[in-house]
Amino acid sequence: MSNDPSKKIPDDVVIRDSEVFVDPDFTNGDPTLSDAEIAFFKENGFLIKRGFLNEGETFNRIIDYVWDQMPRELVKRDDPQTWLTVPHEQWTEEDAATVGQLTRGGWKVRSNGGIGTESFFTDGLANHPRMRKLVSLFIGEPVRPARRVRGVYVQFPKAPDVEGRLGPHADGTAGHLAAMVLVADVPPRCGGFTIWPGSHHLLHPYSLSVIGNGRKPGSEDAYEQARDAAIRDITPLEFPGKAGDVVLWHPRMIHSPGINLSAELGHPVMRYIVPCDYQRDDITIFDDPERGPNSERQWWVDTRNYHEAVPATPDNIWDGWAFDKG
Repeated sequence: MSNDPSKKIPDDVVIRDSEVFVDPDFTNGDPTLSDAEIAFFKENGFLIKRGFLNEGETFNRIIDYVWDQMPRELVKRDDPQTWLTVPHEQWTEEDAATVGQLTRGGWKVRSNGGIGTESFFTDGLANHPRMRKLVSLFIGEPVRPARRVRGVYVQFPKAPDVEGRLGPHADGTAGHLAAMVLVADVPPRCGGFTIWPGSHHLLHPYSLSVIGNGRKPGSEDAYEQARDAAIRDITPLEFPGKAGDVVLWHPRMIHSPGINLSAELGHPVMRYIVPCDYQRDDITIFDDPERGPNSERQWWVDTRNYHEAVPATPDNIWDGWAFDKG
């Protein structure tokens, strides 16, 4: 679920093939933010920190946890051939409610109960001191402590006879900054997180506020035109990486899970990523019956709309960020 209430992307909008991201020469794994990194993030909407977390025990615990949640051993951890026959028809509504949705070869391991609130997610990843330090350089202090993450997003290998297709969308969450934490290695073309660079600039003017979910009333058609133009004109980037790499990204970006071609490449692998969401802690949050959290929106995300939200304009995308707004 993307929390995006807009219309489906028209069939005549051709989704470009993704390119594998090549790190800039300033890429590093430090909890710092240089001028070059700030400029890159502002232009492209993302930044990658390689080897940022060294938490192998936590990563292994999370992967074990994923397999512990598999309903009725529909897919077997020690039998990669079962990974290629994703059991959509056997995945029940109860499964979706208790262990997350299975769609298009991807399993979002989450629930409106406890999944995502466990300490190995919150303390081990989202609230890790290095994560909080880095996030503060983007959005300033104080950073609101995470009470949950979105869960684990797993991408199955695609069977050779199944068509693979990207699923570009934008989220409707109220996060200030988002992060994808790789908890296992993701080789190139194996389902890596994929974004449309620069799309945050194109979609921002139609947001209800600079940081918050919802769209301006009456802007739906213009938003969808901007979204479709971005998908048509921008070549998406896919992020391979190692366990412990972190991709930080603007929550208004168009993004998608990558297509996992690992079976066709001769070595099936699962892709495991944990999405985390961040807000400042000096805002007056509220629950919105229409925009979330409720049964349809935001129940897996630890962010909220807030009373001090500033309406979005074409030129205020960086209002409220810690770095220079120039």
